[in-house]
Amino acid sequence: MGLSLSRLSNRNIALLAAIAIALLFFWGLGSVPFLSVNEARRAVTVREMREAGSWLLPYMNGDLYLSKPPFFYWAGLVSTAVVGSLSEWSMRLPSALAATLCCVGTYLYGVRQAGRQVGLFAMVFLAANGAFSLFARRSEIEMLLTLLCFGALLAAWQFIFQQGRAVWSRLSYVLIGCALLTKGPVCLLWVTAPILAYALIYRDARAKAYLCDGWGWLLASVLGGSWYLAVSINQGWGVWASIISEDIVKKIDGQGAEAWYAYLLYLAGDFFPFWLIVFVQPRKFWAMIRSRREAAMLLCCSLLPLLVFSFFTEKHGKYLLPVYPSLALLLAMHWTAVLEDAKGRWRACLATVPYVMLAGFVVFYAFVEARVLSHRVAGLEQVATLAAGQPGQKAYTIGEPDIRLVYYMGRPVAPLTIDQLQGDARPAGLLFVPEPLDPQLQNLASCKVGEIDTYLKPGRSALLIRMGGDCH
Repeated sequence: MGLSLSRLSNRNIALLAAIAIALLFFWGLGSVPFLSVNEARRAVTVREMREAGSWLLPYMNGDLYLSKPPFFYWAGLVSTAVVGSLSEWSMRLPSALAATLCCVGTYLYGVRQAGRQVGLFAMVFLAANGAFSLFARRSEIEMLLTLLCFGALLAAWQFIFQQGRAVWSRLSYVLIGCALLTKGPVCLLWVTAPILAYALIYRDARAKAYLCDGWGWLLASVLGGSWYLAVSINQGWGVWASIISEDIVKKIDGQGAEAWYAYLLYLAGDFFPFWLIVFVQPRKFWAMIRSRREAAMLLCCSLLPLLVFSFFTEKHGKYLLPVYPSLALLLAMHWTAVLEDAKGRWRACLATVPYVMLAGFVVFYAFVEARVLSHRVAGLEQVATLAAGQPGQKAYTIGEPDIRLVYYMGRPVAPLTIDQLQGDARPAGLLFVPEPLDPQLQNLASCKVGEIDTYLKPGRSALLIRMGGDCH
């Protein structure tokens, strides 16, 4: 499977890799219930926007939810409209499609810059990646954000390195505007900041022209700021104060900071074993960076966000997902260069390991994931079944509800205290309560609709109780 293969063989390998990636991103996409709180947040918000017929104001469990801009929710609304229902499949579909387009863009850019082999390896490095493959199959905003940021970079690269027309610069800024509507101004750290660093280092006139594109900035500002302006007019400017404090200030300078090198560990895990290639002929790697400005730009796009985010207090591996296509391209360029000089078993290893890794990820998500996580998801399906048998009933729980519960109950879930559940003042409806049942609520045990076992954790169960009517 090395470079000596014929053109036809390389095309066949690319076709097989494309089929494997399609299976990786789409096979059984809706077969596992929402696993994380964030997944359920997106699904509940889309459901309530859909029910209200509102595309402006996102709500979650009945409360206004402006923590994230609405572009992902809009994608979810379109997806559910096309599919015809709101489900795990329709909510995860935008992420799977975005991941697919990221892989296609990575492949095409790699082919243009360094040939088919580089494009193919870069695409496989990206897909056979722990975080990338995971978020390709989750209803979270990170994969859509990655596509928009990478698309903005691709358009900018076309303008800068291919002497593209101004339309490429404008396209880049339109995608930046969409990224602003996906996660706010932080998207500039993945697109504008690396290009600025490159322009300052190399004094590149085309990069400076891109950064000084006034019409482009106007497009991005109007598109990206439109929703914020509309919400401010509707709700008042003070609505953003708590969001700025919680989602920006605390993440930059909050408590409980992880080690500064935490993101290096995340990257090492996600790109294993591909990143090890940088220790093979490292001089050749740095010679490539120095001799090819496109590679230098890729390095800026990979390292600058890593450096900035390492100073933030709150660290999550998914925050760096938009740099993954650039990093995959860099690694693929060096991997191919090393492969060209390799012989014997070492050559065979370099040529086959990427595809073995890709096959491993396909097998995991197709056959292993659902079994490994069965203890976390079985209870959610039971909740949905029990709640569906009690239509029209309001839902309650003791304390703040897990948002996954809100989704699978199929309705908002209001928090109650044990004191509110005493006597005749308790509301009618469905009460979700973890076991063991509090001694003060033992009188409700005879009114249970059903038992949920196991609920989210091994050995943990819960009850769904009907209140009101004959159940006092």
